[in-house]
Amino acid sequence: MTCHHTHHAIWGAERVARKMAMACLLGLPLCIAAQPAWAKSPPTCNSNDASQVRLQISVTGMRSTDGNITITIYPDEPSHFLDGKFKLARQELPVVSPVTKACFVMDAPGTYAVALFHDKNGNHHFDTNFLGIPVEGYGFSNNPTLFVGPPKLKQVAIIAHKGDNAISVQLKHY
Repeated sequence: MTCHHTHHAIWGAERVARKMAMACLLGLPLCIAAQPAWAKSPPTCNSNDASQVRLQISVTGMRSTDGNITITIYPDEPSHFLDGKFKLARQELPVVSPVTKACFVMDAPGTYAVALFHDKNGNHHFDTNFLGIPVEGYGFSNNPTLFVGPPKLKQVAIIAHKGDNAISVQLKHY
């Protein structure tokens, strides 16, 4: 398992709290586990299969076509939101301008949350500056307005039903 951890210096309680909030924005530390060869591949989106629950995600607002868009799906559990250990699915896709599209097949209808970021440098890490402010674009389902730190699950939760569920995310940049 490869893990990328954010490290921060102690510059006073306010700066540390702010940096930690921003690092948590997309579930950092981000841990990417290599799947064994025998691991089952996720199901493929099939628009002819009426029983599938498909999250059709469209991402806009990329400032370049460098790197990848990393999209993560989380369950409807506030204590698991943005914790990479509890992700339900993740895809890393090359940037396609003006819209990068992804499709996820979920196990059942229900409530989910989408978090994503533009990994411009391809390091599999949501990069922030020394204050914890994101230096890469990021976004969430429902496109919530954010002031300091990540959104609450209730702000980004979407209800998915059988068939196609369109989710449009506009990247935000600092």
